[in-house]
Amino acid sequence: MQKRKPIYLDSNAGTPLHPHAIASLREWIDAYQRPTESGEFLGNPSSIHSHGRIAKQVLAEAREAVASSLGHNTDSGQVSFTSSGTESNQWVIRSVLEKAFQKTPTPHWITTSVEHDSVLQMQEWFLAKGGQLTLVPVDSKGVLVWDEAAFEEALRPETALISMIWVNNETGVISPIHLASRALKKSRREDVFLHIDGAQAWGKIPIDVQALKADSLALSGHKIGAASGVGVLWLKRGKQLEFFIRGKQERGRRGGTENILGILTLLAAAKAMDPKLSSQRLRPWITYLETAILTRIPEAEINGLGAPRVGNTLNVSFSNLRADSLVMALDLAGFSISSGSACSSGTLAASHVLLAMGRTQEEAKSSLRISLDPSFLTDRLDDAVRNDLDLFLNSLEKTISRMREVATQSQTRKHYEYPSYGKQFSSDQATV
Repeated sequence: MQKRKPIYLDSNAGTPLHPHAIASLREWIDAYQRPTESGEFLGNPSSIHSHGRIAKQVLAEAREAVASSLGHNTDSGQVSFTSSGTESNQWVIRSVLEKAFQKTPTPHWITTSVEHDSVLQMQEWFLAKGGQLTLVPVDSKGVLVWDEAAFEEALRPETALISMIWVNNETGVISPIHLASRALKKSRREDVFLHIDGAQAWGKIPIDVQALKADSLALSGHKIGAASGVGVLWLKRGKQLEFFIRGKQERGRRGGTENILGILTLLAAAKAMDPKLSSQRLRPWITYLETAILTRIPEAEINGLGAPRVGNTLNVSFSNLRADSLVMALDLAGFSISSGSACSSGTLAASHVLLAMGRTQEEAKSSLRISLDPSFLTDRLDDAVRNDLDLFLNSLEKTISRMREVATQSQTRKHYEYPSYGKQFSSDQATV
């Protein structure tokens, strides 16, 4: 009997390569394999010979494709390529705040309590240097509790930066980032830099950077069907950042030869992007999963239920279970899901996002994230998609039932103790 292929349900961690990206790679890999026949392959884009010019043209086309995905009349010259969304986030945060430290020993930074791990790392760095940090809280649904007036009131003379995650990578909750830009406009604080982490928004909701009124936007290629190792930083015209990597590439903004093959896949994925269609196609299937889980599995709770969320993400807690054990059990059954952010996986710490939403340590450690990608639906009939999701639901239900049964049996075992030795053993080991 042929073994069933694993079913991938973890696209927020990383999406499969888009079919157009695969086709572009194959085309250029063929050229590399027979350079004497075609005469074309991707050289170093900084070189002035013909092969360098070919690579430079790929960069230009990719910049245009990315700019087009960020709204009409977006200048491609505002787009820089990085290695990841993490680099894009940290490039902005470090640059803005290091400059602020030159003006005052205690600069002020406003960010949210549910940021991506790449921003959490910068919070630790900032506090260690003596900075002042304000975390915007969220309610039980994961929605920011501040309004425009609260943002304006939080501003101090030392405030240098506001940075916000747009779509949460764990829950899919969409933050009202416009509140910060409105507060800055109302207060006339042009000296405060506004940065948005848009990695999980790109490809899932329409983006118009002109309407966003932000100074920078971080994006990640492997969230939209490009290869890993490619990120994007959009920077508002007139804004400048200090070097994160010194060099003359990327119009003098970032050093290092560009990841040309990765950017080639980004070009294809960005051109194929359709956020509205993606949401329309995926949301019904997330609703299908959500309804089935709440109906079939006792003590399941949807995190972010009732909040504005992107159409591909579902985060659910199962009481009295360890999510890491559940993830491993489902992996053995042929399903790839996540217990939270991929950047902090491998640790047993509870999700800071769920803790900020008021969940207990135990609840936060019992949560799974299920996230779909448009490729899950590509060239497939609804019946085939439903069959895969039903297989997952059946396996999830059986696995949780089995794990809870084992946990109950373990809790009801009696323990005996030898008075002279102090040795404990369970009743199913006892011989009397």
